[in-house]
Amino acid sequence: MGNKQIFYSDFDHPASQLSAYTLCIDIFIISLKNGEIVRFKPVDIVHFEQWLKKHSVRDIAVDNGMPKNIIKPHLPKQRNYFINLFKLNKNEK
Repeated sequence: MGNKQIFYSDFDHPASQLSAYTLCIDIFIISLKNGEIVRFKPVDIVHFEQWLKKHSVRDIAVDNGMPKNIIKPHLPKQRNYFINLFKLNKNEK
């Protein structure tokens, strides 16, 4: 597709300028590559979302851009860690 300016009907921004999107009820909230946020309510939600996917615009509901190891909490592997911690704190009083 290259740098062609591919537009969707009634939407003012070309696909090449779109960074990511999310859908809230029936309005798309779209992040542009220049940092601007725009809102768009298409006549056909499914068709517009297919167009976004066709042009590889990231859906933040699926991929928020954070590495998976950051999303998972780092918890101790020791079993009953929190119970033992509670007991330890209770005995110190």
